[in-house]
Amino acid sequence: MTKLEKKLKIDAIVKALKKVYPVALCSLEFEGQGWKLLVMGRLSAQCTDERVNIVCRDLFKRFPTCKALADAPLSEIEELIKSCGLYKMKAKNIKDSMIRLHYQYNDIVPDTMEELLQFEGVGRKIANLLLGDLYHKPAIVADTHCMRICGRFGMYPEGIKDPIKTERILSQLIEPEEQSDFCHRMVLFGREYCKAQSPKCDTCPIKTICKDQIKVKKLDESYINECLDLVWQVFSEFEVPVFPKEGVVEYKRIIDETRKKKNITFYGALDDGKVVGVLGMRENNHIGYFYVNSKYHKRGIGKRLFNIMKEDYRKKTFTVNAAPYGVPIYTRLGFVPTDKEQNVKGVIFTPMKYEE
Repeated sequence: MTKLEKKLKIDAIVKALKKVYPVALCSLEFEGQGWKLLVMGRLSAQCTDERVNIVCRDLFKRFPTCKALADAPLSEIEELIKSCGLYKMKAKNIKDSMIRLHYQYNDIVPDTMEELLQFEGVGRKIANLLLGDLYHKPAIVADTHCMRICGRFGMYPEGIKDPIKTERILSQLIEPEEQSDFCHRMVLFGREYCKAQSPKCDTCPIKTICKDQIKVKKLDESYINECLDLVWQVFSEFEVPVFPKEGVVEYKRIIDETRKKKNITFYGALDDGKVVGVLGMRENNHIGYFYVNSKYHKRGIGKRLFNIMKEDYRKKTFTVNAAPYGVPIYTRLGFVPTDKEQNVKGVIFTPMKYEE
């Protein structure tokens, strides 16, 4: 997409999410007090907002003001926040920050990025959270939800884990007055629909806008070569050999034989017309191939492929000879091993069966 196309798309997503989540509140229960949000923002690193809220109820009850927390024994802070993880470093950062906030800023959180970054343990993510929620300034809080979901939207390469880069890109695409609320809506949307694993694409309220509109359908014969190419590509991407040398040769022979005979029906997941996932169905309800490109593994594509195939065949029993690395995938779909592993010319298979 061009920058203009991205801008138009993110504008549409912003409007759609405002209808789904009219009230975009911060998940951290800071009660409108800046010093509390500063503390909670630091505690949220590698910890859930739910856990932070629970921990801070006791923390703020014991130390109800910025000064009280600034003067608190470090050991007491550590004990109260222990379940948030990294508690020693977080406790020191919190105490040092409260000392700075009380004695230098008279308990008032500063309203500039430059000043906020001087606080111990505060990076751009926390600083943007403070600027957006306390002062309603343009601010992109590039947390895990925001980075993951906006990658799926196509705003940047999916899988990016660079908060600064994410912030820079999104701040140029999202209208300044929408930025802070948009990031809060990303948290709500990520928890309810666009999960890291198995997102609820079928019931997603913005699925007609989202880039991740992967079509899952039965494919005609013209797709067979592309499907088998994906099978071999995914197999060859494994970092360690899954078969001995003779097994690799045999597995390649099986694929080539299928390519020649075309004795299989493929169900495929298509992203912009390109096959990214396949489920092959042989005779007698026996599954021949089941592979999803690694980029799509966590999106529930495999389950969608299996469900459409079940609906099409209207059968309640299916079998498969799963290679070792495929057993966990089939197990999650409800398949169970039926016999001991079989070694066929260097290829180890586990016979599995599915019954409704």
